[in-house]
Parts: sequence; C-alpha cells; structure tokens
Amino acid sequence: MSEPNITFFDIPSLCKPQAWSPNTWKARLVLNYKQIPYKTVWVAYPDIEDTLKKIGGKPTGVKPNKGGNEPLYTLPAILDESGDTPVVIADSLAIAEYLDAKYPDRPVLPKTGRALEHAFEQFFDLVPRKSFGQLMLEPLYGIQEERSKPYWLRTRLEWYNINPIGLSPEGPVRDGHWNEFEKGLDKLAEVLDKNGPDVEWVAGGSEPTRADFIMTAWLLWIKIVVPDEWEKKVKPLNGGRWDKLLKKTEAWQTVL
Repeated sequence: MSEPNITFFDIPSLCKPQAWSPNTWKARLVLNYKQIPYKTVWVAYPDIEDTLKKIGGKPTGVKPNKGGNEPLYTLPAILDESGDTPVVIADSLAIAEYLDAKYPDRPVLPKTGRALEHAFEQFFDLVPRKSFGQLMLEPLYGIQEERSKPYWLRTRLEWYNINPIGLSPEGPVRDGHWNEFEKGLDKLAEVLDKNGPDVEWVAGGSEPTRADFIMTAWLLWIKIVVPDEWEKKVKPLNGGRWDKLLKKTEAWQTVL
C-alpha cells in the first residue's frame, strides 16, 4: 500500500493515545470525517518552529509578550503532497477550508451559513472555553513528554505571565473553577437548545459541520487529560449531552 499524500503534524503526550490538543483534534476530526488518508508525524513542542520552517510552513501569529515582532509557529499543520507542488497549511480553520476546497466530499463548512460557523467558534471561545484554562493548565503540564515540559512551562510564564503549577489546587479553589466551567457549559447548552429537541447537529442538517467538531475537540481534551474528573464532573452535566456528543462523533476520533 502506498503512503498517504497527506502528513498531519500533531503534538505528542504521555496519554494513550497520544493525541490530546483540542486545536489539533479539530483538524484530525475533519480529516477522519472526510475519509482522507493521512499519516501522523508527532512533533515535540521545542521542535514545532523548526519543523514547520523546514517544510515551508508559515507562522500563524506572533508570540505573546514579545512586542508583536516574533512569529509564532503552531500545530496543527498538514503537508499535502498530492500535487506537483507540496502544500503546507497550518491552523485548524485554514486546514478545514483547504480540505473542503481540495476534497469537496463530506464538507464541514457549508456554502450557506458559513458565517454562522465562524460566529459559533467565536462564541465558544468567549463563553465556555474561557472557563477552561485555570482548570486545565497544571494537568496539561503533567501530560507533556519530559523533553517538552521545560519549554511548555517556560513559554506559559514568558508569553502569558502564568505559572500553571498550583493554579487550581484541590479543594475550594478548584471547586470554584469547576463551578465557572459548568456555567459556561450551561450557556452553551442554552444556545444549542434553540435548535429544538430533534436536531442532532449545530447547523441543523443531517450531517455534522466544523462547529460540532469544535465542541468535540474541546470535550475530548478534558476527557483525555483529566479522565477521572470527566467522569465525575462533566459526563453527568446537562443531561449527559456532552458524553452523548462524544459517542456520536466516536467514529471520527481515530488516531492514525
């Protein structure tokens, strides 16, 4: 069997399977849903910039707290070698747009209603996702490979002025963080309920769109990184709807 034309670059971890990052999951879910063959190359945090530069990748932003003049290279990224000229795309949204254009079967960004797909991600980032950070930063440090841990910790401190260690200690502080998290999911559930009881996906169609994969990616992140708290704290919330979503999208959660 020949090698897939697409290489998918992801960040390793100590988890089994290794995939954990919500941003890379957004792209992996799209690849799996669209049934596009690919292979995964795992890139440790300290190697992301050099790896992307080597294959011709472009930065996706600038490093925070660096005066806006240091380019930031991030994953996910794909390398598509199906044509005469290899194509490198970074950022999960850019990857979805590229894949829908190049491989139009099973689109994830509908031609009509695309603005709502973008608006949904903005809403998700501002409401439920905003409550995730304090809960997850220290556990994220714990799942990094030993080689990545110093880089990961140093960049959180340099870029965001945050020390993840001790940020959400067990007891009243962490309980308060979980309460804020639950409020964020309650607001998300209120929005989704506007579709009515018989609508399965965010956009209201018979198939999922990228909006559904955004939710799936962030929920997988929690389930993979803090599995015990997922079972106790998240799985029962909102009538079990978040666990039901992960079950509905399970067929596209393969790690190749």
